[in-house]
Amino acid sequence: MRILRTMVPVALLCAFFATTIAQEQVTVQALLNDGKKYDGKQVVLVGVVRDLKEKVSKKGNPYYTFKIGEGKQTISVFSYGNATVKNGDRVRVTGKFAVEKRVAYATYRNEIDVTKGKVEVLTPAEKERTAAGDKK
Repeated sequence: MRILRTMVPVALLCAFFATTIAQEQVTVQALLNDGKKYDGKQVVLVGVVRDLKEKVSKKGNPYYTFKIGEGKQTISVFSYGNATVKNGDRVRVTGKFAVEKRVAYATYRNEIDVTKGKVEVLTPAEKERTAAGDKK
């Protein structure tokens, strides 16, 4: 009984650290340069949303894609459902990275699938200014 009392907290602690390590925060450059290391693994990436596209599949399922990055280097992000982000938002995405994913006749490279992960807006995009400038 005494061993069981000791092992349960140790097992819980190990599970916590395994979950933390499994969701490693990475950079766009690390994914592009060493993608095989992260292929099929949960990753966390922070960057700015660009080129947001919301679509509906042939089966009627809504989905969205966008690019995330800092500077010129970007990674593609995919998720089923409706987008909760806008172009220009600074976000943290958590999802499964794939160096290459084939769906029917299409091949997608360097993509994070956040369908079972999450997208968190860290800093919303600045509101668009009117043509006449800011009015107060």
